[in-house]
Amino acid sequence: MNRTENIPQKSKKPTNRDVAKLAGVSVATVSYVVNGREDQHISEATKKKVWQAINFLNYSPNPYAVGLNTEQPRTYVIRSSVNAAELTEREILYFMHRLNPLCENQNIVLNYSLDKRAAKLAATACICFDMPKQEFHRLADENFIPVIALDCLINDPVFYQINVDYDRVRREATERLGKDFTYVCIKPNNAETEARISALFDKTVFLRSAAQAAGLSCDKIVLTQPSLLELFDRKNVQVFTYTACADGRAAATVDCIAKALNRLNVTDEEHFVKL
Repeated sequence: MNRTENIPQKSKKPTNRDVAKLAGVSVATVSYVVNGREDQHISEATKKKVWQAINFLNYSPNPYAVGLNTEQPRTYVIRSSVNAAELTEREILYFMHRLNPLCENQNIVLNYSLDKRAAKLAATACICFDMPKQEFHRLADENFIPVIALDCLINDPVFYQINVDYDRVRREATERLGKDFTYVCIKPNNAETEARISALFDKTVFLRSAAQAAGLSCDKIVLTQPSLLELFDRKNVQVFTYTACADGRAAATVDCIAKALNRLNVTDEEHFVKL
């Protein structure tokens, strides 16, 4: 391949970055080739270079998926941002209570990792909860397992993302409470999500702590995060809780991971799930 200067040391365990460097392509292109993304129109010559690099480096795209076709349990790991706050951790715990029964039915072990490093994961799939785009990509670049963006806008068709349908929330909230309501949510770590919410709702409060919730004086409140409901159990306050996301995101997560593992060829839009 005449790129001996790019060959990594044999003592180093090869990564997808090593494959990309040796093949002379981007990390994204390596991902497209390995995942069979025909819609990206990658030339046969480029595909050949990628697979040659993979074979030369003895690189396994998913070394932890050995048990996929056996009785060994698969493992889904949940990761949060380095800046995840207490309220975010509470929402993750609520989500895990909904997701775990679905995992148990399919012999899947569900874990929540406190590790914040962008490193290779010993898991079948990874669920990134409210993670900034750059942080998400740093983690995804180190792994060739399905990496799902949950409650964060990544907008990269390589990855499945599952988010609240904020347009539907505003519409249903207006029908229920009228226009004079306040949308309350945990302050997002994902900047794109925060910008989307701010642009869509006239009145928004981003919570940083439970104490801040106690000090709010709003007559009409809209919630999409079920873990916040107990913070607003007050008299003289109308609360509309949008349940579609809470009820559906666990099932949507399992479905997206299954599609990714089976390398289903879906449209870009099908990677962007709204609940």
